[in-house]
Amino acid sequence: MAETLAAVSAVLSYAWWPFAQLLHATGLVLSPFCAFALFVLLPFTWLLHALLSALLLPFRLQLLDRVETLYIYLGIAGLIGCSAGLCLHFAFGFLSTTLNIHDSQPSKALPKQRTAAEYRAARRERKADMCISTPPAVKKGSSLRRRGLLSQTIIEEDDSDR
Repeated sequence: MAETLAAVSAVLSYAWWPFAQLLHATGLVLSPFCAFALFVLLPFTWLLHALLSALLLPFRLQLLDRVETLYIYLGIAGLIGCSAGLCLHFAFGFLSTTLNIHDSQPSKALPKQRTAAEYRAARRERKADMCISTPPAVKKGSSLRRRGLLSQTIIEEDDSDR
């Protein structure tokens, strides 16, 4: 058994050797690009580090230990509320299907939409009916005189008495 394990290990190591050399050569070729990318991304790295430090501050100062009881209370209240709501939902659904209690109003289906051709035909009919039924309006020539002060020019006088 040990000889078989040693033989398998030797075969796998000889099979892996070309891939390891290829990965090593690729790492050597790409290392300058990786270093340049890390240098360019350094401000973002520091920003991420600062944000993580700010977010983890309550855990380092152990501020959450003081409100642990409140978290437990609110969590259990939320679980009880959700479970009660689910129970009521399923109970009402079961009772309404068992007793055949449904809305008496049929569902409101959307009315059939008119096509553009039907809309244009209806508009032409309305215009034709409107032109026939309404008499032409008579323009009065005295409308300019009725405007009052809007049609008159305002003339200001200078104070020449001084």
